[in-house]
Amino acid sequence: MSTSARRGSFAALAVIAVLALALYFAGPWVLRHWAQNHFSQTLGQPVRLSHLSFNPFTKTAHFSNLRVGEAKTPMISVGHGEAVFEWSTLWQSGVHLARVELDSPRLHLVSPAEGDLNVTRLGADDSAQDDATQSSGDDAAQSSSDDASESSSETSSLTVAQLEASDGRLDWIDRRGETEASVSAFGIDLSLENYARGSDTPMQGEMRGELGDGTFTLTGRFGISPFTGDLDLEADGVALAIVQPWLDQAAALRVEKGRIGGTGHVNFGEAGTLGYQGGLELNAVALQDAEGAALFSLDHGGFEGVDWQLGDHLSVDDATLRAPDLTAQVSPQGALNLTAALGDEAQASGGESSGEASSDGASANGDTGMPLALGQLMIEQGRFQFEDRRMDPVVALDVTDIEGEIDAFATRSDEPARFRFEGAESDGTPVTLKGRIGFNDPLKAHLRLLSRQLTLQQFAPYLRKLAGYRIESGIADLDLDYHLDGERLSARNHIVLHRLDLGEEVDASETSLPLKNLVALLQGESGKIDLDIPIDTTIDGSRVDVSVVVWQAVTESLENLLTSPVDTLQAVINSGE
Repeated sequence: MSTSARRGSFAALAVIAVLALALYFAGPWVLRHWAQNHFSQTLGQPVRLSHLSFNPFTKTAHFSNLRVGEAKTPMISVGHGEAVFEWSTLWQSGVHLARVELDSPRLHLVSPAEGDLNVTRLGADDSAQDDATQSSGDDAAQSSSDDASESSSETSSLTVAQLEASDGRLDWIDRRGETEASVSAFGIDLSLENYARGSDTPMQGEMRGELGDGTFTLTGRFGISPFTGDLDLEADGVALAIVQPWLDQAAALRVEKGRIGGTGHVNFGEAGTLGYQGGLELNAVALQDAEGAALFSLDHGGFEGVDWQLGDHLSVDDATLRAPDLTAQVSPQGALNLTAALGDEAQASGGESSGEASSDGASANGDTGMPLALGQLMIEQGRFQFEDRRMDPVVALDVTDIEGEIDAFATRSDEPARFRFEGAESDGTPVTLKGRIGFNDPLKAHLRLLSRQLTLQQFAPYLRKLAGYRIESGIADLDLDYHLDGERLSARNHIVLHRLDLGEEVDASETSLPLKNLVALLQGESGKIDLDIPIDTTIDGSRVDVSVVVWQAVTESLENLLTSPVDTLQAVINSGE
């Protein structure tokens, strides 16, 4: 071989070597640059990659540190993954993938104060893209962002035949309330197939993960853009505390503990719709008020036939509560803890509600908010504790072993709901509560409370305040019958007092009557006082028909004098007044 020929061969080899080195070093950058531009155009937002390699023989791309969306808080981020391309990606608009495998992906969802969920527009508008571009130090990302901004109005298609993800995480931030709320799911394994962006048919698949120390499984149809779902749900052991951020916005309640689970169907859409149909279970629930005092607890709650649509309605066919425990307290200032916990501070403190609420006709008739319906509610082994801390000593009531039910409860029904509960006071005294309540305008209700052999010392602070005497002993039979019609409450209370014994006078200003003599005269030989007390109450004040009570007392006294004059007079003399 001549010298010139050898020189030509060496030159050719040198050129090939240079090209090979250039392809080796610059090829990945060019490929990554092309991929970032192409995906940014397809998704309509910045896409960044720290590494990308491609095997043309297997059509497989391996990548790491994928970021989709804003640089600081990307909507989608993936640690490692691979994608198998369809050859049609080379000549068709958009990106077409046969298979995508993601390792440790993270989806960052945001519900802004106004507007749609961020995923419905795949992360960011033009201004967000500009911010992401400025915060990125990668020239390729700069070019990708510019291209994405220019083509944001004309994004290309994206199809994925099969998507697999392992050990993923989903974070949702809700900024629609007065305060920001968030929830996260971890350890997500995802398997989806047949996704086509812009198609009315979302992907089919399954998602499993951990939520609030419990587990969940979603199976069915799921779409990213638009963000839609039509899924079967199984959840077990999810901590009830995950709802605390949203509960803080509605009521002064704290979740101390509790678990929730269920099997049903979930549906949601890009317009903010969210619904659930199926069954739910609550276990070991404990709620506290804002000061950390016990308010409500429950061993187990079962709910069947739940139909809930966010902001539209909530209905339950059957519900059973086992061992519910409700604590009601009246503070020394007269505030009721239950009212305060439900968010009505004005009523809780005995004050007036805001002018806005009082001027709202819907608020007056109770027709605000989401309609509620409950076919049947069963109570088993319930307990009700009551304390009135305005009194000294404190008046306390503890009703246990409560059994009963509520039927056909519906806030928008013409038919009233009926209820009946039976229990026992702490000393074994039986207590029965029954009646009905309707929620039309005006609100109507009938409540009847029955009790026999109720010890009066328990309510001595109330009676002492009214009568001015200390109660040493006594027993009462109660038949309290209340009717509510709008703003008017009427009652016909039948009270029978047995062996009432008044002690020393503690407040002479409470009455100017010789009360001990009157009690002795009324009790007579039988030791019983039998009275019917009518009450008429409105929002403007209350009125007790004293004349009816007085005539009953006169009649009772005359009857005792006529039937047992000696015993009656002896009781009057021994009364000490």
